Amino acid sequence: MVKKKDLTIKLELPYFELLKGLSDGLNITDIAKYRRVSRQAIYEVLLRAIDKGLVEKLKRGAYSITNKGIQTLHSFVALRYKLRQHNLHIKIEVLESPKNWNLRRNEIRQMPYFNKKIKLKNNEQDLLNFGKLQIKTTSKSLIIKMPTIYSTDWEDAIIQAMGILEESIPKIENQFKIRLIKDYKANIKIISQEYARIQDALAKLYRSEGNRIYLTGDDGKIWLITDLSFSTDETEFIHPNNATDDLDAIAPFMNDLRKNPTTLSNIREETMQVLEVAKASMQNEIKHQKVLDEILIAFKKINERLDKAGL
Repeated sequence: MVKKKDLTIKLELPYFELLKGLSDGLNITDIAKYRRVSRQAIYEVLLRAIDKGLVEKLKRGAYSITNKGIQTLHSFVALRYKLRQHNLHIKIEVLESPKNWNLRRNEIRQMPYFNKKIKLKNNEQDLLNFGKLQIKTTSKSLIIKMPTIYSTDWEDAIIQAMGILEESIPKIENQFKIRLIKDYKANIKIISQEYARIQDALAKLYRSEGNRIYLTGDDGKIWLITDLSFSTDETEFIHPNNATDDLDAIAPFMNDLRKNPTTLSNIREETMQVLEVAKASMQNEIKHQKVLDEILIAFKKINERLDKAGL
């Protein structure tokens, strides 16, 4: 049984690496280089993927993953990774730009596998596909949307993302004739990030009951949801600033709850018992205070009589 499962995964691996490569913006040559096989071998897998409806041909040399392909990719991913990092947006201040920066920003230039330019009217909200990345330009900065990254934990995902960013910054500077790093300094900020636990048991439980979780923090922002993304049960941590902290906090809590199971009814019952004890204690304190007050009044009367008697 195990051998059959391992064999199935091995046979599907070429599809996984093809779909993952295309989702990262790689072309056929790049994927062949990554897998250390010939371009012909990749084309054979590609043709089968097109027949299965996983990939569609846009034009000569340009291919895109279909919705079915995205779902298939996620099902493969669930066998290999635990975490999906997505919607990671990094804002970088433009330190130097050419005089005609606003005019140059009116073009969307995509990497050779698309090879087309689109004129835009809105100078403030330009969006372009740049290899593995999407780059949104403003008058003073670039907002870079990193590709979806699969990993075992969020630290590894961040390391991968920073590696891609470090490799891409010189290319972006050269492409746009701008400076993002000057005198070994840069203004880089993460403005949004989301992490999803793949094939999560909590998400699966709520989905089986026809429910979903939405948790909102004190700041009014949703920070946790359960979802069926690409036919995969996921618990997502989506707060723009605290997603990694939430991810670190929720796992120990859930593990502790698993070791020490309880229910809201149990908590409510025990809380009511504590409140009853507190109420009884408070009533006793009131009675004791009343007795002390009466004793004090009696002592005052005795002192008054002693004073009158001159004693």
